[in-house]
Amino acid sequence: TYGARHGEWVKMNGGNSELPTVSLASFIGECGGCVVGDEPTLEQRLTAGQIDAVFRRHGFLYLTDFGVSEEDVRVVFNNMKRLFALNDEEKAKLSKFDPRMNTGFSKFATEALNTLRPPDLKESFNIRSRKHYTNDYTGTPEGFGDVAESFWDKLEEASRRLFIACALAMKLPREDMRFFERTFRRFDFSTMRMLHFPPVGDFSTDKLTRDGDALRIGEHTDFGMVTLLFHDAESAGEGLQVKKADAGAGNDASGVACTNTGWIDAISRGGATAIVNTGALIARWTNDEWRATAHRVVVPNDAAAGRDRYSLAFFLDPDKDCVIETHPRFSDAVNKYKPITSGGFVQMKIEEMLKVQGKATY
Repeated sequence: TYGARHGEWVKMNGGNSELPTVSLASFIGECGGCVVGDEPTLEQRLTAGQIDAVFRRHGFLYLTDFGVSEEDVRVVFNNMKRLFALNDEEKAKLSKFDPRMNTGFSKFATEALNTLRPPDLKESFNIRSRKHYTNDYTGTPEGFGDVAESFWDKLEEASRRLFIACALAMKLPREDMRFFERTFRRFDFSTMRMLHFPPVGDFSTDKLTRDGDALRIGEHTDFGMVTLLFHDAESAGEGLQVKKADAGAGNDASGVACTNTGWIDAISRGGATAIVNTGALIARWTNDEWRATAHRVVVPNDAAAGRDRYSLAFFLDPDKDCVIETHPRFSDAVNKYKPITSGGFVQMKIEEMLKVQGKATY
């Protein structure tokens, strides 16, 4: 059991699982930069040990003290709510989602992250790094783009601290402490997605296991390295469930079985505490020693069914031309995955997700 200084273990779902809170305070220097010397400090080693333990177990943790403030999160969520409060006529003027760029507005129920289910009961707006993409804010509320891109900048800087902590957690050689940083030199394939889940009228627990029914987000694993996830204070992320993905998740990020077995309720802490989950590419780098986290968003009760739900996800997908292959540190066994570029893998998964467009009946 860790003391408050090194994080706390939180039991959820009737005590069936332990989900840790990890602080990155030891990786932030006086100027806000990363602190890793020739010899990591004891605090850094303890933090890295926590990350390694949870990424081997189920790939889910709560992250604090990584460079994002409560006020930063409050401002960006108020900004999102203004966007999604637009009426249908106003939303029709927004830049339509472009799967080639992975930017723009996706209308309600036009994507399915689990190809075994109908489209998800959500709408979203994606942006990418303004250094490499032109984010089209046509039709958005005044100042929307400035707020969104300011939050992007904070998350990009915060991610660099997490990269170093993950390299230490993987017990990489000293010369590889910047291993993940080197795969995110440009942030040209990462995405920030703002999501709104409107109230739903038909609540039934049967929908959790029937292939033919839609969820707010169907069962899936994320495509990239890790995801940072934030929720609005009102809904507290109610309905998010997670579990360790099966071996081989580095090949497939969709079509996770529609079953209730092994799911853990993952209620958001809100504010500046992010939920971090592992993606399919982390499984490839570690030869499945670190697994991807399968997750979904269900409607857990009647109260949640009648409430708006908002979340923001920062998908840390390595730079487009980066080749993802098993690190030599994990190559003692037979390599399960062939090398593939980050861009090739993620684009393949996006196209699979969009094949269900046109099936919506909501």
